[in-house]
Amino acid sequence: MRKTIYFIFICVFFLKFFNAKAQESKIKFGAYLDTYYSFDFSKPLDNQRLYVTQYDKHNEFNLSHAWVSAAYEEDKVRASLALQVGTYPANNYGAEPEKLYQMVYEAYAGYQVTKKGWLDVGIFGGHFGYESALSLDRDLYSPALATEYTPYYQSGLRYTHDLSDKTQLRAVVLNGWQNIGETNNKKSLGIAVDHTLNESFKISYGNYYGNESTNSNMDLMRFHNNLILEAKPLKNWKIAGVLDYTTQSNSATDKNLHTSFITVISKYTFSEKWSVAGRYENINDKDDLLINGITGQFAMNVISLSVNYYPTENAAFKLEAKTYKGPYNNFAGEEGVGAGLLVLGAGMAIRLN
Repeated sequence: MRKTIYFIFICVFFLKFFNAKAQESKIKFGAYLDTYYSFDFSKPLDNQRLYVTQYDKHNEFNLSHAWVSAAYEEDKVRASLALQVGTYPANNYGAEPEKLYQMVYEAYAGYQVTKKGWLDVGIFGGHFGYESALSLDRDLYSPALATEYTPYYQSGLRYTHDLSDKTQLRAVVLNGWQNIGETNNKKSLGIAVDHTLNESFKISYGNYYGNESTNSNMDLMRFHNNLILEAKPLKNWKIAGVLDYTTQSNSATDKNLHTSFITVISKYTFSEKWSVAGRYENINDKDDLLINGITGQFAMNVISLSVNYYPTENAAFKLEAKTYKGPYNNFAGEEGVGAGLLVLGAGMAIRLN
């Protein structure tokens, strides 16, 4: 409740104090709202869906994500601040040592060090990945599990450089995998490269290397690789294949853990207002590295179908059906324990800018 009151107060402050000056200043204001309803046929206990951070409430209308933002850019300087509330920040930022961090969607300041290069310091989105944290910018309503279990946000230093009109490089030095506050005295590193071959094909690669241990007597060295292939066979049809592969070594046991995600997404656009998208996911985390299954092992095939309606460019209403099926009984609810389930969801997202 206290965070909600703070958020409302800040929203009023943004609108009242800055709106009058927005037209004459270089500050741009924005807002975002994502509300949803989902029904999980396993009827999870306490209405809390397992393994997801977005749209995690069963049989409940709720607010997934809302934020207000202010962005400034002039000459060689830029800055952005966005403050948030909803079940998305509550689930993803819950482990942060400072509870006020849960309100920060992004907060960074940047300087243009070269004609084509920017250096940003602060809190910003993950430097690799195909799907956005925002449902409005995704092909489907919900994110893939690969998106859920790789960083939505990061804190540290980010350098972005346009190598050419078709190629962009990003390099980061971070506090960790997905955390604002530091959890050890080691920094993490990562790079990402996007290359557009032509109007119909794009390839991206990103990685992350860091120590995820909170114990000074033990190192947990994580190395993650992300590869994305995007194709557009037709003007109104696109398809993307995404591979995520994670390894992690333990200095105390000399044991290596592995996790893989294979994600295929296809979207067909009928008109400016209507589209349909499908997604197939194969997840193998039998080492319990990223996804903590209730059986101690997690392997799953997930198929999703989303029907999308866009009344305007910055608004979308999406209906989605999703099925899970795996070899282990990793789902539990009022209907008992099972290896699969069906979830139906609907949501409305609006962005103001």
